[in-house]
Amino acid sequence: MTIFVMLLLALAIEVMMIVRADDRGAALGFWLSYRLSMLFYLWAIWTMYCAFARIAGGELFDRVLPVSLSRLGFALAGGAVANVFISPWLARILGGFRRGAFAAFDPPAITIGLVGLLLVVLSGLFARAVAMHRELDEIL
Repeated sequence: MTIFVMLLLALAIEVMMIVRADDRGAALGFWLSYRLSMLFYLWAIWTMYCAFARIAGGELFDRVLPVSLSRLGFALAGGAVANVFISPWLARILGGFRRGAFAAFDPPAITIGLVGLLLVVLSGLFARAVAMHRELDEIL
């Protein structure tokens, strides 16, 4: 939770700097093009916090993990897509297409995105395993 709050405060400080800027439109465009992926990563951190809180509160893993893994995976994959594709395009659009790349081939971001997609797949497999386990419990 501490990391989530610290990152949220850092983003709030940046937003306050945008409000005070002379050219708010350019400052907001610059901020969006470089911080869009952070919103997805904040969602991922919040998802993990909620999952741990639910498990600590006594909920069973089989009720928490499939949904939480799926949300976490989509958040990580969305952050990676925003970092690799959307942010460079926003920078190009807001910069008048004069400069900037079409994609930021950032190996850490691509890896995080692939891990996110793997978590989505694993959440589906985990949900099926839980369903099979329940079915077997009913038989026995």
